[in-house]
Amino acid sequence: MAYFTRVFCSATRKPKIKEIFEKLKANGFDVSVDLSESELNTENWTHFELNYELEKLPLLLELNERGHSEEILEEEIDEFLSVIGKPKFYQKNRRKIISHLKNTNYIICIQLPTSDINDNGYNLNAVLMEYVCSDFSGLIQADEEGFYFDNNLVLKLE
Repeated sequence: MAYFTRVFCSATRKPKIKEIFEKLKANGFDVSVDLSESELNTENWTHFELNYELEKLPLLLELNERGHSEEILEEEIDEFLSVIGKPKFYQKNRRKIISHLKNTNYIICIQLPTSDINDNGYNLNAVLMEYVCSDFSGLIQADEEGFYFDNNLVLKLE
């Protein structure tokens, strides 16, 4: 079984795999990927496996871009907008999330293998999401939890 986290990014520039890799290494994670140098240096990636411990399953990263990726981004956003519903006047965070979703250019989805992950894998995911969120104008969403601003749950999803 898998658990998904997503970062909805409104930036136009996408992270290169090498940038993700270097950021995680700088934060003390011993990560590896099985990609060529040219694959590491492109913004035009769609998915890759991020290894963090030899005996553990990797985290799977997927990038879905508006107007590409067989409309996966558009379907995900429509689904979340439907779940969130129309905000009431006083629901500032809900309005903020809806606005961000409508302005999303791409989603980075991280699949965590819950049957074979440890605290190091969860910590890696947290640092990865924070990096993408801060450097690429992101909004974090976690399955069975909700949406986060600045590491604070601001909209719980049922």
